[in-house]
Amino acid sequence: MKILYLMTEPFGYGGVQSDLLALSEDLSKRDHDVLVATSEGELLDELKAKGATFIDIDFHFGLSSPLKFFKSVMALRKAIKEHQVEMLAPQSVRSTLVSWIALRVLPFSYRVAKTARRVPIVTTIHNIHNPVHFRYAGRILNLCTDHVIFESHYERNRCMASGLPDDKCEVVHSGIDTDRFAPQPVSQALLEQYGLDKSRNKIFGIVARLSEEKGHPYLFRAFKKVLEKEPDARLLVVGDGPLKEQVTAERDALGLQDTVIFTGAQRNIPDYLSIFDVFVLSSTRESFPLAAREAMAAGRAVIAPRIGGCPEVVDENKTGYLFEAANVDDLAEQMLKIIADDKYIEFGERSRQRVVDLFSRKQWIIGDEKAYLSFTGS
Repeated sequence: MKILYLMTEPFGYGGVQSDLLALSEDLSKRDHDVLVATSEGELLDELKAKGATFIDIDFHFGLSSPLKFFKSVMALRKAIKEHQVEMLAPQSVRSTLVSWIALRVLPFSYRVAKTARRVPIVTTIHNIHNPVHFRYAGRILNLCTDHVIFESHYERNRCMASGLPDDKCEVVHSGIDTDRFAPQPVSQALLEQYGLDKSRNKIFGIVARLSEEKGHPYLFRAFKKVLEKEPDARLLVVGDGPLKEQVTAERDALGLQDTVIFTGAQRNIPDYLSIFDVFVLSSTRESFPLAAREAMAAGRAVIAPRIGGCPEVVDENKTGYLFEAANVDDLAEQMLKIIADDKYIEFGERSRQRVVDLFSRKQWIIGDEKAYLSFTGS
């Protein structure tokens, strides 16, 4: 099966990009040809190394740009013919619209050779941040796709409420490589690099893009309250992004230069997770957080906001705690509570098992493949 994925964002750091790296690698091993259409980014070489073919089509534009929209439509039609694509897998509502115009609205004689049918459109929805978009997202997806895969029940329920039929969609949780993200010995090299001592420091950590929706300023303010009772606590901030200067300035304004440590973007995330005691997600918008599930697979307790699909990820009072998003006092309270009596150790052990049972990479790949094959007739 030749699968063409469409991405709105460039192929840099991000959750959707991480998903496509995994899908490219595993579906290629299962004898499928994987193609990814998007614009260039920092992880493009890694994508190619996973076995995917890159097609340069820019879907990152506003719908008020009709010329760019039309160019992407025509580029997509050309790519489908040239590569003999058998399955189209948009990863957003916007790329779904492009697919529908390209394959269904404009006359298009191309048919899949094996079946003599039109190319199926099976969209995956990771998250739709803007709540206004949910007023029409369900209806658009119903019109423009053959089937929709959601990463979380949260996103599926919201789209069903705006017009997407139950029988046209399903939930397949994106999965975690439980071999790569497994409990491992503490990285002494990283402890030395950042001047940390596990016998003295309780280490909180966040792995997230430095962008507005990740809520770093709320985490910093909460952590300052934690320091009042746990002065040896430390916070590691792993990631980079467009708000780096602003986020750094906010940390410094709170006087946290010596206790909140920025590491920049890293690829060896399992090594960093090995030195965390607790993973904290401080987002104000979230769907089905990948970084939290990776941390859980590595045996880490998680604190996350009570929004989006986070309650599907964190089993409250068993694998971690939830808090009211943007509520600094609530977040600080959960951070203090989870390190009291070393509660995070017990939570971390349960976290690992929860990911193995519910969010494994194998289950995810098989689920997506099954959905694709049901529409290609393979």
